[in-house]
Amino acid sequence: MTSICASAGQEYFKPAFVVGVTGHIDLDPAYRDRIREEIKRVFAWLRASPEKYDRNRDDIDLGPGLGLKNTPIILLSSLAPGADQWVVEAAGEVEPPPRVLAPLPFLKEQYLQVSTFKVNGILKDEAASKFLAEFPDENVFVVRLPDEIDLDDNALRAKHQLFLTGESGKPERDRRYAAAGQYVAAYSDILIAVTDKPVGQAESATGRPIKSEGARAIAELKRRGFTPGLVPVLPALTWADNGPVIHLYAPRKGAEANTALEDSVGLDGKQLEILYPYNHRPLGVRVTEEDNPAWLKAGHAILKIVSEHLERLNSERIRVDRMREAEAFVDMLPVAANPTDPVTGKLRKHALPSASERLKQTLDRLARLRRRIADFSAHYSAHLTRLKIALFSLAFCSALFFALADNWDVTRSPLPPVFFLIALGLTITAWIVYLRFKKTAAAERSDDYRAIAEGLRVQFYWTACGSGEAVASNYLQHQGGELGWIRNVINAAAFPHELNRVAFNQLIFEDQWAALYSIREAWIGGQWTYYKRSISDLSRRRDTFSTYAHVLLVTGFALFAFFFFFGQHPDAPVLPRSFGLLFFAAGSLLFAGLAGRIQSHKGGHLALGSLLSAALIMLLIGTVYLVAGIAPWLPSAYKLGSVAKYLALAGGVLCGAWVEVNFFSENIRRYASMASLFEAAGVRFDEYFSWLQRASKDQIETVRKQVVTNIQSLIVAVGREALSENAEWLIAHRARPIEPVSV
Repeated sequence: MTSICASAGQEYFKPAFVVGVTGHIDLDPAYRDRIREEIKRVFAWLRASPEKYDRNRDDIDLGPGLGLKNTPIILLSSLAPGADQWVVEAAGEVEPPPRVLAPLPFLKEQYLQVSTFKVNGILKDEAASKFLAEFPDENVFVVRLPDEIDLDDNALRAKHQLFLTGESGKPERDRRYAAAGQYVAAYSDILIAVTDKPVGQAESATGRPIKSEGARAIAELKRRGFTPGLVPVLPALTWADNGPVIHLYAPRKGAEANTALEDSVGLDGKQLEILYPYNHRPLGVRVTEEDNPAWLKAGHAILKIVSEHLERLNSERIRVDRMREAEAFVDMLPVAANPTDPVTGKLRKHALPSASERLKQTLDRLARLRRRIADFSAHYSAHLTRLKIALFSLAFCSALFFALADNWDVTRSPLPPVFFLIALGLTITAWIVYLRFKKTAAAERSDDYRAIAEGLRVQFYWTACGSGEAVASNYLQHQGGELGWIRNVINAAAFPHELNRVAFNQLIFEDQWAALYSIREAWIGGQWTYYKRSISDLSRRRDTFSTYAHVLLVTGFALFAFFFFFGQHPDAPVLPRSFGLLFFAAGSLLFAGLAGRIQSHKGGHLALGSLLSAALIMLLIGTVYLVAGIAPWLPSAYKLGSVAKYLALAGGVLCGAWVEVNFFSENIRRYASMASLFEAAGVRFDEYFSWLQRASKDQIETVRKQVVTNIQSLIVAVGREALSENAEWLIAHRARPIEPVSV
């Protein structure tokens, strides 16, 4: 997943939809063409528009297409003879062809020596061996077991050589075959299984697959959840993001019961079926009813969510700053401690100049993708801000015209019906604006893209520090469906994680330290600065609007009391115009002098708020008595006062609502805790640095290894807390969407 040539196009920097394959190695070659056509049909279904789905056609087994026209597709295959290679060959004939990655149970040259390809040193299938031998090395990687994540290729080769052949090594070989198969299934959004018998009849749903039943067992595990501890870096809830199994029936060669085509189909005559995970099964549907329409509908709905969101992300037409995107890697991992490479003496551009190309390309990809999706989020966030301003403005104007319609004397002027129609029109306009905005899903896109960008940020630094950890295994684990696709995007962008850990371990200490120190400055220090700045900004904005909310509410109640006690007679002002002018002048001067100080006083003290209320009261009373009586068609001072008090009350409510819809208080609390976390992490990092400096020469190697391990653990722990905070932010925004009725 991390290999990319220098001339790779923009398709590479789009999150991919991943298809895996498992199946028997001894399939009857007579059915190769049929399987090839079925595979082409599956890939056509992935690209097909769901709107063009025709229930009368024979693709009803798969249901409506997924519409992945702008989304890259990756095919995972262990390249074993039979099903694995057949599917890869067929996929190469579709347009556009998917990118093929090969998670192998052994290093490629060793894989060619095991019984899958050779028996007693003799090739079983020369064409199959040639297919694997000629497959590009940059798209091949070994699936490491938990005890192998720190072994380089040489150490791995030496370990595997001990059990490549012989009966005594069979259990260990089977364990590695199972790990490779489960890896393919775990990291795929859809698993294609080519077997001679139904998947649901696998010998064990949770046990270790054996050679004769491996493909069927792996397909069943895809639907139930994988073997704990077999493959590293898997989610605790491995079934949470599992997609369906597309099962193709095909007979095995030499089996008397499968010598005819009719024996290679299911009990109901199907050659192809789609099987959804068991956690998608509706209540009341038995586990044996795999073709139950309700189960198929529920499973397809989850798959549709993932594919629709992924396609929408990859189809965005938002302008991206290509220069910022190109510099994203350097921005996220700048040279912090020593700008000169200790080996070449050349000026560093980033903190990992001597790392493997695979690791650098992974980080570059993650950084570019994060930059792009962050820009998408900012674009839709700006739309959301404009919507809030529009809805609040329309709400205030609507309140104004309703108040005018209610208090204007209809016997003196024909304006009240006009005011009412304007107010009604503004209210309807608010709903039209909201509904049109909601149709674009801009709010959800902004939130989802922000969540993906944060997940990619953490994944970038986890990868850069050599932790080998996966964000998808730690993020939004209790959220599926609508939010589960976020994990799919991050997962597809970052795996295989273990290879990046190995690449980091192969760096000299100076380069490892440069990367870790860069993370300390760019992420830990940068996030602490961001949160502190955000707290200050949010506090200022919250206090400003809270103060104005209190001021306007107090003003509204004060005007209500004033006109209730002193303006009950609607036709006789209680104050002469000269007093109105005096009130207006005094209120204007006082308000102008105080309004600018409200932010500098963190929203204003009690005295400042009281003075602002007094200034606004005088200003409005003065305005009322200046305007009243100017023209015979104008309302009385009492009526104008009613308009003013209702507007003040409406403004106060809207200011308070603005604080709520922008989550000022919640974000301040979250950001304060995160600022404290990153500050503490910085202190802990500096303590490790001091420990390293104090180490004696005879202890330096041991201390270096321990310091790197400790810092990696620290970065992982901080990342998990950052993901948790972002998940809380995302759920809060989902639970309280902005609506016209809320303002």
